[in-house]
Amino acid sequence: MNFIRTFAAAAALVAGLHVAVAPALAQEEIGIPECDRFITSYEVCVTTKVPATHRVTFSQQVAQLRTTWRSLAQDPQTRLQLEAICRTQGEQMRRGLEPFGCAF
Repeated sequence: MNFIRTFAAAAALVAGLHVAVAPALAQEEIGIPECDRFITSYEVCVTTKVPATHRVTFSQQVAQLRTTWRSLAQDPQTRLQLEAICRTQGEQMRRGLEPFGCAF
């Protein structure tokens, strides 16, 4: 998903960060556009707006979420429901980042 990598790099550059978007990112994708967009936006927010003292907690949450969503995406029975799951869980997590000025 070149769009996601491009978006992440652009968002980081706008925030004044110089990042290299690793080719390994594609291996970490969920494979459901709604889920991948959320995770990319979440990570950009955490790395650019959340104070370092809170960043570890938020990073651990998204790492666990990515693992769970990737597992669900590999099962044909749950994959069909994953877009809705990502939307619902993503909205809940997004609200937790609002105090830091994240809007995505």
